[in-house]
Amino acid sequence: MRPWVVAFVALTCLVWTTSQLQAQTAESKLAALEKLPTQERQQRLLEGAKNEGEGVIYANMDVAAMKPLTEGFMKRYPGLKTASVHFSGAAIITRIDTESRAGKPLSDVVLSGQLGVLALIEKKVAARYRSPEREFYREGFKDKEGLWTAYMTNIMVSAYNTRQVKKDEAPRAVEDLLKPRWKGKLTMDSQSYVWFGTMLQYLGEEAGLRFMKRLNEQNISHQRGRRLMTQLVAAGEFDMAVETNLNSVLTLSRQGAPLAFAPIQPYFLSPSLVFMSAGAPRPYTGALFIDYLLSEEGQKVIVTTNRMPAHTRVKSPESQLLEGQDVRMPDIFDIGKRYQAIGNRYREIFGGAR
Repeated sequence: MRPWVVAFVALTCLVWTTSQLQAQTAESKLAALEKLPTQERQQRLLEGAKNEGEGVIYANMDVAAMKPLTEGFMKRYPGLKTASVHFSGAAIITRIDTESRAGKPLSDVVLSGQLGVLALIEKKVAARYRSPEREFYREGFKDKEGLWTAYMTNIMVSAYNTRQVKKDEAPRAVEDLLKPRWKGKLTMDSQSYVWFGTMLQYLGEEAGLRFMKRLNEQNISHQRGRRLMTQLVAAGEFDMAVETNLNSVLTLSRQGAPLAFAPIQPYFLSPSLVFMSAGAPRPYTGALFIDYLLSEEGQKVIVTTNRMPAHTRVKSPESQLLEGQDVRMPDIFDIGKRYQAIGNRYREIFGGAR
């Protein structure tokens, strides 16, 4: 074997070993506190956090929504500080993967609605942390190992401009989007991978791909970002968005925008996950932040940002609006594992999604 090959293999093994040791350190520090009485455990976390410095959170969330969470955390724990780094779309996946490969994680906690992070979790980018708050989260909203928890959800809906679309014209089944009425009138996010994967699960892989190919024939205009896309529908640039977030529709509607969501059931949840970074430089601060985020207090802050909390005891206007409706959680782990392949197929079918 050539010397440079030996050197490369040695370096790769060193990076992998360093990453594993960091993960074990973060996990072992927190695992040692699991069996302690609640008050003693909390005190140990606080003592450890005070010696760590400012915690770093990677967030797939806009600044306006993240700010009240970090402020609430620092108010809850005076003397502790956290800073959030914001990412749009799948950029957060690339950053986490790059840092993991280099063996130099910079974040302590990751918040992401990009389910592709689940594929990275299989690559050991997350440390096990069994927050005691997880007991208030249903099955499907957390994994059994303590690697991740869905801290909030959104609802994927089709949204239409009420000035340009009559109520009785609004689609009632996803197949209605294929009607001639919508040709050249639809917009769609250029990274609508979770919805794409969800529809393939719901319709079946073969039928789902046929549907997507026919949907592409509707001459869809692709945008980057659901908020922008929803605003464009409200402004009358398009009659309808194929898939956007319910919270954005309701927020703009309350502000007077001519928006409504189509009654296409079942409605599917799109969860956002939280996890501790493997090798988190500040695991005690990270643990306290995760505890706060998953607590009733933190989940009530989520409600103020017009999002739907996942805590069983905290309700939001969205959850109350959908009571009695057919609301389902897709198989998020399946979508996460196949995220790259789903994204590739999405761009293959929707040529305008660049």
